[in-house]
Amino acid sequence: MIDPAIINTLIFSGIASMSSVGLTLTYLTTRVPNFAHGSFLTVGAYVAVYWAQILRRSPYEVLILSALLGGLLAVAQYKIILNPLRKRGASSTYLMIATLTVAFFIFGVMSILADYFGRVYRVRTNYISLRSFDFVIASVPFVMFLAIASVVTSTILLYIFLNKTRLGVAMRASIENPDLAQVLGIDIERMYLLAWFISGSLGGLSGLMYAMWLPVTTTSGDEFLPTIFASSILGGLSSIFGSLAGGVLVGAANSVIPQIIAAMGFTEIIQYRPVIPLLIMSVVLLTIPRGLTSLTFRTVRPSK
Repeated sequence: MIDPAIINTLIFSGIASMSSVGLTLTYLTTRVPNFAHGSFLTVGAYVAVYWAQILRRSPYEVLILSALLGGLLAVAQYKIILNPLRKRGASSTYLMIATLTVAFFIFGVMSILADYFGRVYRVRTNYISLRSFDFVIASVPFVMFLAIASVVTSTILLYIFLNKTRLGVAMRASIENPDLAQVLGIDIERMYLLAWFISGSLGGLSGLMYAMWLPVTTTSGDEFLPTIFASSILGGLSSIFGSLAGGVLVGAANSVIPQIIAAMGFTEIIQYRPVIPLLIMSVVLLTIPRGLTSLTFRTVRPSK
C-alpha cells in the first residue's frame, strides 16, 4: 500500500506542473504574467463539481469538457482583451492589470453561478471535494494515476509537437522570433491562439484533478496561483519543460514540508502553508532569477 503522504505529493505535483506549463505558454506569447490563469483551474473544477453534484455522475466523464472550456476561455481572454490592447500599444503594466480584471470578472461569474446552482438544485457548491466520486485501484485513488499520466504524457506530447511537427516548429518560431516568423509566412496570431488554447486546456484539466482531491471554492484558482507562479519561476518562466520540473518540485515542497513540520510537533504552523510557494519564489528570484534552466553543471575531471 502506498503511503498517503506520497499519494498527496504526486497529485499536488501533477496539478502544479500542468498549471505552470499553461502559465509559461501564455507568458511566452505576450511577455505578461497572466493573473487570470488560476481562473481556468476554477472553471475546470466547477465543471466537475456541477456534473457530480447535480447529475450524480462521475466527474471523469467531463474531463475533456473541463479542458475544452478552459481552452476556450483562454482564447477569449487573448482575442477579446489582450490582443486588442497590445495592438494599441498598451504597456506590459496595462496588460497585466487587464489580466487581473479578467480574473475578477471570472470570479464574479463563478460566484453567481455557484450561488444559483446551489439554490436551484439544493446542492453544495462551495468547500466541496469530489473524493467520494473517485474510484480506487489497488488502494490508490485514480486521480493519482491521472496526475502522473498527465505529466508524463504532456512532456512527451509537447516535445514531439514542438520539435517534430511543422505546426509545433511554427509555434516555437513565432514565440522565439515573431518578426522572422512573419517574414517566413507564418500566421503568428494563429500560433498564439493555439498556445493560449493549450494553456487554458491544461488549466481546465488541472482544475478537474484539483476538485477530485482538494476542497473547491470560487477562489480555488486564485489561491493556487502563487503555487503556479512559483513553479513557472523555478522552471525558468521561459521554459515549458522547465516549468514541468518546477511544478513537480514546488508541488512536492507544498506537500512534504507541512508533513515534516507536523512530524516535529509544530502543527500550529501548518496554517501558514500558503507561504511556502511565496518563499520559494523569493529564494529563486534572489539566487537564480532565471530558474533551473540557467544552471550549468560542469564535470570535474581528475588530473592525470
